[in-house]
Amino acid sequence: MSQNERAYRRLKGDIVALRLKPGDALNEAGLCAELGLGRTPVNQALHRLMHEGLVRILPRKGVLVQPLSMDEFAHLIEVRRLTEPPCAALAAARIGPEGLAEIEAVLAAKPDDLDAILDSDRRFHALIAEAAGNRVLAEVLAGLHGRSVRFWALSLATGHHLAEVADEHAAILDALRRHDAPAAAAAMTAHIDSFARTLVARLG
Repeated sequence: MSQNERAYRRLKGDIVALRLKPGDALNEAGLCAELGLGRTPVNQALHRLMHEGLVRILPRKGVLVQPLSMDEFAHLIEVRRLTEPPCAALAAARIGPEGLAEIEAVLAAKPDDLDAILDSDRRFHALIAEAAGNRVLAEVLAGLHGRSVRFWALSLATGHHLAEVADEHAAILDALRRHDAPAAAAAMTAHIDSFARTLVARLG
């Protein structure tokens, strides 16, 4: 793995898992020392994160972890409702035994820390997008997931939410197994709506 990629993955992991909190000021020299890397890979990582909406680079002032905005959250939920249920419907129509087996394996794992939970969720949604067979849609949804994941990490502070997510994932998988496109779309919509309700309640 290149130094650029190492810096990017480490910083992104710390941001999405909220170890670097929304609004935190980042010192580039301090990050270089902490990561044991030179300025160039850290700077390039920060610019990648800026394009993903995770940091804000302020000329002559420094770098801030992008604050969480309820307006942004509302917009993300709106776009997810428009894109992910149709993606799930396509996946239900097109998924084969290998795709089902991959999703089943992800759901059978029992992640025991926040990083593993977030990665498991990312893989679950990525595999559904892959099964839909539309590369452009998969790329769009990957970007949406990347921007949503900090909100989901925050929602996990609500104790019951992880159990709800497991039930919702199981309902989506059941529809995929039955190749029931309307049921897959409905289950994905319910999953997104549950996430929205949980976070609004958490922040309210």
